[in-house]
Amino acid sequence: MNKTTIPFSMLLLLCFTAVAGWGQGPAPWAVGASRAEDLVVKLVTIGPADPIYTWWGHSALIVEDGRLGVSRFYNYGLFSFEQESFVLNFAMGRLWFQVGASDSERELAFYRYLGRSIRIQTLNLPPRKRLEMAMFLENNILPQNRTYLYDHYYDNCATRVRDLIDATVDGQLARAASVAGRMSLREHTRRFTAHGYFMDWLLMFLMSEVIDHPVTRWEEMFLPSELEANVAILLYRDGPGPEKPLVSEALVFYSGSGQRTIPERATPGWPRALIPGLVLAALALLLGCLIRRGAATDLGDKVWTLFGIYSVVVGLILGLPGSALFFMSNFTDHTVTYANENLFLTNPLALVAVALGLVVAIGRNPRSRRLLQLIWLLLAALAAVYLVLKIFTFFDQRNEAALAAILPVLSGCSGAAGLSWKRI
Repeated sequence: MNKTTIPFSMLLLLCFTAVAGWGQGPAPWAVGASRAEDLVVKLVTIGPADPIYTWWGHSALIVEDGRLGVSRFYNYGLFSFEQESFVLNFAMGRLWFQVGASDSERELAFYRYLGRSIRIQTLNLPPRKRLEMAMFLENNILPQNRTYLYDHYYDNCATRVRDLIDATVDGQLARAASVAGRMSLREHTRRFTAHGYFMDWLLMFLMSEVIDHPVTRWEEMFLPSELEANVAILLYRDGPGPEKPLVSEALVFYSGSGQRTIPERATPGWPRALIPGLVLAALALLLGCLIRRGAATDLGDKVWTLFGIYSVVVGLILGLPGSALFFMSNFTDHTVTYANENLFLTNPLALVAVALGLVVAIGRNPRSRRLLQLIWLLLAALAAVYLVLKIFTFFDQRNEAALAAILPVLSGCSGAAGLSWKRI
């Protein structure tokens, strides 16, 4: 078996048993059996893997009692498919996740089995702070506390751990990270998605300008690797004493074989997106020219049939993501899709071209042909209006890849409609 994959049933077993704490009772630090000076708290950073939900990596915390030989792995980001209305909640952007605890050795072995890199930082905290953190984590996994509403950028495994570390050092991590970040949330996201061309394009298409604004280093810590880097450089004070590093020891526990390198910046996505756009545009213009040349002949009718089929295919390519975006931006809690400018480029109107294309493909209805021409002209007009609006700073969504892929297609289809306008 490829070490980067795992049977689905085993993954479910991991999630269920982790939430349940592997059948363990309370940790010794939760019942007063641990001494503060015997506790060690570690930040664990797991590298990305192949499934999309692992592309950004993972953060977790380990608490160890060296005297009692107990080590627990506190894992945010667990979920169960058996949750009530799981699929509906997922579609509506209401992702209920949980934190759970399991045996550290077993959990680390699991990630190692998956071939994912594991880096561990020991937190340089005074004994009382280690005990406070350990007790908070144990309290956090209780049934009444363990569930939270997940958000990819503002409430995920890394931000939960970040907030706990910050509270433990009395807000000093937040103050140190209040400076400007290196790049926007979109640019950070693309560092981890650009290797998967189609998914990268789709995610960037669905997310609006809310992820294009400047952010601080604090917000950049939605990424586990950014949390790891900021914790590594933090100097903090515990009381009136001198500053000391937050990390006392850092080690690579396991270096995953074949792990892809995450670039500092992703390359622009629009050049690759432009290629299919130009191909589809050229095909539309070719059909328009053939219709014009073959008007009132059997060739003209045959090309109309081809243009109908073309409209069905292209209408689906544009209409399905456009309809999904329209639904997500208006009727769900997926806040990153709100006010998405890409709705000027494609929306549910593109599915009208599918229906009309079917009618044109199977018959010689002049009215349907005219309506098909009009729908492509309307979609192109909306895109043209949008290009004018892009002059204004309010329309500042970074959607170059969507523009590169869709604008040529709409131009080609509207051009074909114009060429065939008098050739119904």
